[in-house]
Amino acid sequence: MVLAGWLATFSQIATHVSDVFGGTVVDRHNRKGLIIANAVFGTLLWGTVFVLIALHAIAFPIFAIVTVAASAVNGLLANATNAMLRTIIPTREYPKAQSLNQGRDSVVSIAGSPLGGVLYAVAPWLPFAVASLMYAISGVSAAQLRVDEHVRDMVTTDRKSKRPDTASQAGCTSDTAVAPDADATAESAHTSFFEDFIEGWRWTLRRHTLMAICVIAALVNFGLNGVFAAVNLQLVSTHVDSVRLGFVNTVMGVGMLIGAVIAARVCERVHMGTGLVVLSVTSLLTLLPMLFSNDYLVILASSLIVGLPIPTINSLLMGFVFAKVPSEMQGRVESASGMLSMIPTLFCSALAGSLLPRIGFGATIGLFLAVLAVNVVIALLMPSIRSLPAADHWDDASL
Repeated sequence: MVLAGWLATFSQIATHVSDVFGGTVVDRHNRKGLIIANAVFGTLLWGTVFVLIALHAIAFPIFAIVTVAASAVNGLLANATNAMLRTIIPTREYPKAQSLNQGRDSVVSIAGSPLGGVLYAVAPWLPFAVASLMYAISGVSAAQLRVDEHVRDMVTTDRKSKRPDTASQAGCTSDTAVAPDADATAESAHTSFFEDFIEGWRWTLRRHTLMAICVIAALVNFGLNGVFAAVNLQLVSTHVDSVRLGFVNTVMGVGMLIGAVIAARVCERVHMGTGLVVLSVTSLLTLLPMLFSNDYLVILASSLIVGLPIPTINSLLMGFVFAKVPSEMQGRVESASGMLSMIPTLFCSALAGSLLPRIGFGATIGLFLAVLAVNVVIALLMPSIRSLPAADHWDDASL
């Protein structure tokens, strides 16, 4: 059990560390090729585990190495999928497409653990064989995509306007057509990995609206994950069985699935600023009952309701960034903004585990709710956030 816990921790660390550099990798290389490479690695790594288990030759160190390696590869290459979307779908259709993706992810979240358990019950090697097969199918599917991969060519002939900073300040948006330039591509190719990495962070940190969005996302993520870390630890400490423990995540997944259906219908009309304020307020209000009760039904009800608005807001946020970030910067900006939004979350479980024995469930929940309350105040007091428009007016908004 202890080794399993440490393995999960190291896997998360590997994912987050590699993701920091993954955006630069994605922006410097053929994104379709990276998607296929990710699928190949997944097929080989989990296929190796499948074969070793089937031959009764698996050992924990080998399994741990494969798991951490798979996490690192996924963190390094997974951003290629979102970064390539600019070459596949129009900007204004992205929020709806993202809501459909989140509906798919919710279904996977709901069915994944039970299905994995069923497969493992049939044969210990079967979940890994299926995982390897799914990666292989995804690689074959990616190979069929027909996309323009000249992501490094989307620059103007002028050196100043080639820099994403200058292009954005000049008013370039995703709907602005810029002719490829061979000389520009050659010059871009001479930049080092480190220069591209720094350029991505510099570009991200200079976008005031994006930074405000990252602050709100970080506070919401920290508050929500902190509350549910405390909930899980509380349920474990009261000897709640594993089925009821897992059902909390299932219920939240159901809420997000319902929310994804709603998002597909409304995300193109909702003003993003209004949506951010609504998410901030509802995240606080729907979890507030747990401040006064740790009853299992109260936890389930809060878990269901809190997931409803998340797909709509995620679709709007990702769509807005998708629309405003130059194509050649998609990977780096996604990595940088994702890291800024998720860093506080890494400490949620440790903080909840430290606070619960000392101050109890209600007070621990109260501290995380206080973070959500601070976020509500920030969202309400920032005009740059409240004024963010609906998708059809994103061209007029600044990042």
